[in-house]
Amino acid sequence: MTLLTRALVLLSLLALGGCASLPEAPDSGTLPSTEGALDRDVQRLDLWLARQHAVQKLNTWRCEGRAAIIAQNGGGQISFDWQHSPKDQVLSIKTPLGQNAMQLTVNPSGATLIDHDGQVIQGENGEAMLREALGWSVPLESLRAWLLGLPATREDSYTLDPQGRLLTIDSQGWTIEYKRYSEIIGQGMSLSLPSKFELRRSEMSLRLVIDRWTF
Repeated sequence: MTLLTRALVLLSLLALGGCASLPEAPDSGTLPSTEGALDRDVQRLDLWLARQHAVQKLNTWRCEGRAAIIAQNGGGQISFDWQHSPKDQVLSIKTPLGQNAMQLTVNPSGATLIDHDGQVIQGENGEAMLREALGWSVPLESLRAWLLGLPATREDSYTLDPQGRLLTIDSQGWTIEYKRYSEIIGQGMSLSLPSKFELRRSEMSLRLVIDRWTF
C-alpha cells in the first residue's frame, strides 16, 4: 500500500471510525463544562460554556476541505467532502487532481468503504479497519469533537482564545492546534467553526483546511 493510499484510508477512518451507530450530537464525552481548561479567565470561560452549548446542538452538517498528511517517510494531499446527519455519514475523498479515491458511508447498519477500483469493503468497526490497513490505531471517536472545536473527553486539557474558542488541546498523545475559525450562518444561528487546524503526534501530523461549512 502506498503512503498516499495509507493517508487516504487514515483520513477516512479518522473521520468516520468507531462503531457504526451514530450519536445525534458530537460525542464530546461531557455536557458543557470548564473541566480541563488551563485558562481560568472568567470571561473566556463564560464564552466557552456558551459555545459548547451551541456546537453540541449540531446534528446535521457538511464540511468540504483539504488535508495534508506528513509522516516520517513522506506524505500526501487530498480533498474531502464529509456529510453528517443523525442517520448516516458519507465521506468522499478525491486526489489533488480531482479523481475519486474512495467513499466511506457509515450508518446504523454498518460501514461501507468503496475504493478507487470500485472494491467494496464492509465492516462494523472503523478502528479495527484502520488497524488492519495501517497496523496502528488512532483515537477515532475523538476527531468528530475536535473537528467542531470541542474536547473529546474530560481527560483532555486545553487552552482558549479571547473569544472562548479552543486554541490547543492535548489528548491521548495528540496535540491539536487551531489556526483559524470562520463565522458560519445556518439553522437560524451564527456559529464560529474551525477552518484550519493541525493534529500532531510523534510520527506524523495531519493538517486540515475547511473551505466550506454548511449546517
